[in-house]
Amino acid sequence: MRPRRLLALLALAAFLLAAGCQSPGPSASAPLHVLTIGTADSGGTMYPVGSAIAEALSTDQLRINVGASTGSVMNIQNLADGQVDLALVSGDAAYTAFHDPDGNGTELRAIAAVFTSVSNWIAPVSTGARYVHDLMEMHIGVGPENSTTELAALAAIQVLGLDKSSATLENCGLGAGTEQVIQGKLDAIHGFSGIPIRGLSQLTDQVSCRVLAYTQEELDTILSLHPIYTPAVIPAGTYSGQRTDIQTFGVKALLCVNASMDEELVRSLTQGLWDAREALAQEHPAMADMVLDGFLYEDLPIPLHKGAEAFYDSLSS
Repeated sequence: MRPRRLLALLALAAFLLAAGCQSPGPSASAPLHVLTIGTADSGGTMYPVGSAIAEALSTDQLRINVGASTGSVMNIQNLADGQVDLALVSGDAAYTAFHDPDGNGTELRAIAAVFTSVSNWIAPVSTGARYVHDLMEMHIGVGPENSTTELAALAAIQVLGLDKSSATLENCGLGAGTEQVIQGKLDAIHGFSGIPIRGLSQLTDQVSCRVLAYTQEELDTILSLHPIYTPAVIPAGTYSGQRTDIQTFGVKALLCVNASMDEELVRSLTQGLWDAREALAQEHPAMADMVLDGFLYEDLPIPLHKGAEAFYDSLSS
């Protein structure tokens, strides 16, 4: 983390501690500190979730700005470089980065899980596709290059045989990919984020589409080859025209910080997120799991920050 940013964070932590021991004064006399949270492109779920979290955690003394990016991998890099202070990161990307001794994620720590990223494949009814394996010889959007959306798509493609020799794979964000499906330039698009994914909802509102399924055998194989993923469901009615539940796979998405962030600051941020969890769950359907017992802090793919761990430990004391 850059020295100036670290000093600013330490100063904010000192202020938060002092504020609890002093009588309240005019808010105008307190300094305003600014942090930035890294999200993803506006067509997915990370951006609105990040915006909701930023609003929930902001106070008269703390403002959290929202930064767009290409997603988890870029957020990990930006967090390591000090370009952002908090970041939304898909659990598979967090796990890979944390366990790579030569990468940028060894100092990556979690504050909480905030939603589950889920594999979604959408195709117009006109393609005739009902299962993901029906996309043979079609043009499909798999997500931005090196994104967790692409990695999840490739995990499925490896099992289904939809490699570059049997289908045309295009790297694209959800916004651009949705437009290409509407224009007939793509036959299907993959999204990997909390549901409903905004860009895919907009697509199904404009074009008659199906949410494509995996067979149980395909899912079992994907999960056995990639144990970081867990079974997930896209409930009926998530997207326009979707009449049945779709069995798929997913992974928790995390709110992350650098291990060097001040413990008291992280503890304060964690408490703010905990206090806002019910309101956040109502604000966006993707965050509904935040109110489930243990969802925020159990079964995470990387360690909690010490400040977050101290807060969760205090809940049972």
